[in-house]
Amino acid sequence: MSSPGNTRNSTTVFPDRDGFVASKDDAPAYWFYGTLWIILADIHQTGGSFSVIEQWMRAGVGPPLHVHNVDEWFFVFSGAMDMQLGERHVTATAGDSIWIPRGTDHAFTTSQETHVLNGYAPGGVEQIIAGIGMPAQRRELPPEDLELPNSDAFGRLLDNYWSSLSTNSWARTAPQR
Repeated sequence: MSSPGNTRNSTTVFPDRDGFVASKDDAPAYWFYGTLWIILADIHQTGGSFSVIEQWMRAGVGPPLHVHNVDEWFFVFSGAMDMQLGERHVTATAGDSIWIPRGTDHAFTTSQETHVLNGYAPGGVEQIIAGIGMPAQRRELPPEDLELPNSDAFGRLLDNYWSSLSTNSWARTAPQR
């Protein structure tokens, strides 16, 4: 998409803030928890309405049981995710779309290297990745020996952008307000 006098850069904002075009190649990329995260649209670009993240995950990674105060969805390009959605256990594979309404307990583990598109509405969860992830030096899976972030800092970010079950380790280490 182009228009006269409009050059493409990392985010091109159209006149009157009618929308934007964001180049995947210029999008911020982070390594965190065995995953390459590319933030394609964040709350600053969307006015907080939503966020979109492309993820490449190693086999055997995924978050513990948790809950968001926002809606979440995934589209699986390749690989597989063994998911717990509330009381249900399902496997999502290439071509599957997963909807997780806000307030739903959920967790997943990748059973093989997995590539997904992940979205949140409203946005904000991507700020956790930007705040705690390591800027990716290359657009590839992170080194296997990459250290996990400081649990106190991680807990503070989660407290700002997620609602968490009290049984989760990050809820126990997050500072009290």
